[in-house]
Amino acid sequence: MSQPFSTERLKENTMNYKTLTLTLLLGLATHTSLQAEEMMNHAGHDMGQMSQMEGMNEMGEMAMTQGVISRINAANGKVGIKHEAIDNLKMPAMTMVFRVADPALLQDLKVGDAVRFHAENPAGKLTVTAIQKQ
Repeated sequence: MSQPFSTERLKENTMNYKTLTLTLLLGLATHTSLQAEEMMNHAGHDMGQMSQMEGMNEMGEMAMTQGVISRINAANGKVGIKHEAIDNLKMPAMTMVFRVADPALLQDLKVGDAVRFHAENPAGKLTVTAIQKQ
């Protein structure tokens, strides 16, 4: 007759709990990744009217900020702007240098030009993604 509290029985039960725990964790991880993949599949969705949705019209819906060009460094893709508060970045009015997403944005600009621009902060690098003369 086996003893109710033997070390062999304890090892067997511990092994069963470990196996059960690992099986449940593996099942949960698999289910979660499959569910996430399913949520990313938009092939069957009608996207025809997406441009009419709020926030989907590029320049018209971007938060544009007023400013004046203080310097241009086209070779390094940078522009200095004395600007009003940038609402989407929660930044007060100041003069500062921004990177530009595309150096072609600087092509028709010169120091002293009044502009409207949109800036973002990808990876901690303030970047002008759109700019137009006033």
